[in-house]
Amino acid sequence: MLKKFRQSLSQVFNRRAASEQVSSDSPPDQVQLSIVTQFYPPDFAATGQFVDELAQQLSQQAMQVQVFTGQPSYAFETAQAPEVEQMGQVQVRRSRLLRSRSRRFAGRTISSLAFCWHAALHLLQREHRGDLLLFTSEPPFLPVLGYLGKLLFQAPYACLVYDLYPEVAIELKVLSQNHWLARFWDAVNQRVWQAAEVIIVPCQTMKDRMVAKVPEVAHKITVIHNWADPDWIKPIVKLENPFAHSHDLVEKFTVLYSGNMGRCHDMDTILGAAEELKDEPVQFVFIGGGPKRESCQEQVRQMGLTNCLFLPYQDKALLPQSLTACDLSLVSVDVGMEGLVAPSKFYGALSTGRPVAVICESHSYLRSLVAEAGCGAAFSNGDSEGLAGFIRYLAKDPEMGKQMGRAGYRYLRGSFTPQAIGKQYFKLLHQAVLKHADLKRALARQEFQLYYQPIVSLRTAELTGLEALVRWQHPTRGLLYPEEFISAAEETGLIVPLGWQVLEAVCQQLDHWQSRFPHLSLQVSVNLSSQQLFQPNLISKIDELLQKYHLDGRSLMLEVKDQTVMADAAATTALLLQLRARQIQVCIDDFGVSHTSLEYLHRFPVDALKVDRSLISQVCVEQNTVKLIETILILAQDLGMSAIATGIETSIQLHRLKEIGFTGGQGYLFSPPVLAEEIEQQLQHLKRMNVMNQAVLCQSAPAPLTVTADQAPLILVIDDDRAMRTILKGMMTKEGYRVAEAVNGIEGVEAFQNLRPNLVLLDAMMPGMDGFTCCSQMRSHVSTEAMATTTVLTIPPILMITALDDSESVDKAFAAGATDYITKPINWAVLRQRLKQML
Repeated sequence: MLKKFRQSLSQVFNRRAASEQVSSDSPPDQVQLSIVTQFYPPDFAATGQFVDELAQQLSQQAMQVQVFTGQPSYAFETAQAPEVEQMGQVQVRRSRLLRSRSRRFAGRTISSLAFCWHAALHLLQREHRGDLLLFTSEPPFLPVLGYLGKLLFQAPYACLVYDLYPEVAIELKVLSQNHWLARFWDAVNQRVWQAAEVIIVPCQTMKDRMVAKVPEVAHKITVIHNWADPDWIKPIVKLENPFAHSHDLVEKFTVLYSGNMGRCHDMDTILGAAEELKDEPVQFVFIGGGPKRESCQEQVRQMGLTNCLFLPYQDKALLPQSLTACDLSLVSVDVGMEGLVAPSKFYGALSTGRPVAVICESHSYLRSLVAEAGCGAAFSNGDSEGLAGFIRYLAKDPEMGKQMGRAGYRYLRGSFTPQAIGKQYFKLLHQAVLKHADLKRALARQEFQLYYQPIVSLRTAELTGLEALVRWQHPTRGLLYPEEFISAAEETGLIVPLGWQVLEAVCQQLDHWQSRFPHLSLQVSVNLSSQQLFQPNLISKIDELLQKYHLDGRSLMLEVKDQTVMADAAATTALLLQLRARQIQVCIDDFGVSHTSLEYLHRFPVDALKVDRSLISQVCVEQNTVKLIETILILAQDLGMSAIATGIETSIQLHRLKEIGFTGGQGYLFSPPVLAEEIEQQLQHLKRMNVMNQAVLCQSAPAPLTVTADQAPLILVIDDDRAMRTILKGMMTKEGYRVAEAVNGIEGVEAFQNLRPNLVLLDAMMPGMDGFTCCSQMRSHVSTEAMATTTVLTIPPILMITALDDSESVDKAFAAGATDYITKPINWAVLRQRLKQML
């Protein structure tokens, strides 16, 4: 269904998209936000009222806001609103299609689909999309337009989820759990959420439900509560309230339920309390509509209750009076609905300065809010007697009700005002826009640079190739590594133009090197994302680049992730065969993490495997990992593929890999990634490309460390994080210390025994042997050696580095024998001072 809908729009979309190029402008000072929602004033639906207030707040915070919405369905005096209207600083455009006033499911569905279709046509125009699209979940399939816009235009979008579908429909028995529509809806949600820049939900329980369905979007979901305006809806004494006078509520203790009486709300518990109190001077007032209104009225008639008054929805202008014409406000969520809907009326109830009674399940987030605010009480679904008892208590003690009301009003003012919540939305949406705009600008300005890391023969020391690695030279943040921007590029769809830019830069560089060094056969590996691999024009684009830069296909090796290869076996095989026909080699990167890839490797025409660095880092530690690596090597040899070990950082690792049988590798032991200029300087002086010291390859017992200087104190750094080791080594070398390195606990203990360092810097959290065990073994070694000799041994200090600063972890560090500890992120001034004190 989604595929057909996308295809039906694509011809029109593509004609417009073809004319839209990547903008070279800097991120805008004033972000243009386009909100798409079916409900908006003059409709009185809660979603529309909240979006209106949100739009007005954002428009006051350096955002240019435009709204596309539907025609009102049941506004009081307005059958049709203007197609274009300026409401405050917000420009509102409305669908030309009149909404159906039917409250039946079929009528509402048809009306909603018509609105979505008109919204899609509206968003064809670039100026209607702005810098960021914000889709509400009303109707629930509306965010699909954001997904399609992302595919076709790379337009970033955010989702504002108020109701969680299809879960609501399943809970209400409209759909079964295994119905094809429910499964399809789940699949659509997964794609929509994964492609969104951010997802905003009103409560933690809703986030928990979404993460349970799609765990990989957890980092995108932000909880931002709803709000109420305490300067608009504020406490009014009943004696001075016109609404209370007009409905004869001044002298009665009034219990108010205001809002939708929908199938997600528990009305039975409220009616049960009304029955309990039928002979007492308590008036229940129900304001609003919804599917349960008529059934509630029928129940009241059948029970013969005279203490229940039903009123229609009130015009927005009357809300400050109608909401405060009570002594107690009610909010309810039915069983099974927690985390599927968020009752926004709770915040309006706080704003009235009246106590609040909440009817919900035991795990509802509303209970924690009520308890934190001290504004009332919470009751389980079905506890009509408890609710009735609370009403009696407040009726007898008006002062307690006033205290609770004042507490709730203060709580709202402190946390849930439009200004406070608006700032949270502004910050989140602004960051989403800047991330996308930053990447677009970087592509246009060619801020991405290529670094090249040598791939070497472990037998002959010859350079067998280079891997091109992209870095972002950000104008304000400095040099950024791929982990800081690749995921954002994938989410925004900009990974494809970035991939083309990288591939062309590599081809251009190869052309230059081959003209300078015609006697050398250079091959450069380039990483392809899954999105780029399956681009329809991949092969034609590569042909164009090879022809443009006069390159032989053998000068390129394309690297793809094993998950990408497995995603669509048939399509991947067809692509790989076309590449092989052009003599372009293909390598599977990060191989070995997934055991599934081992089972299906023989199906694909690939030339090489790069064994994942996480396996190589354990080659001297974990015997099961060694067996897996040996299996990969044997499999590669049987299939006629070369195997390359990545992430080689120590001589011990190199020695072990040679023993296993590896002939190719790359890593910081040989060279870090360097700019093309540095590679070229090395090539100028070589007739053949030898980048390694032959002694490194030939030594029989390599030392697991790098030592600098001769007389200065020796510091042993034990940390599995290469970046942290590099930073620590650079800092300490600059301070004049000698430095030795070990990449895990086992190598650390061995280096400690052999080198007798003056001080140890030890990471607490390492795979395999952690820092606590490593520390204990080093202390144990000193004690054992001291017992075996009459010589007095100096015990070197051990400074534990940890991200944990709780008392249990600190006690554990000292119990293991640590002299002191320092927490991450490291305060370098403090570290220097500690080193001087200990040495």
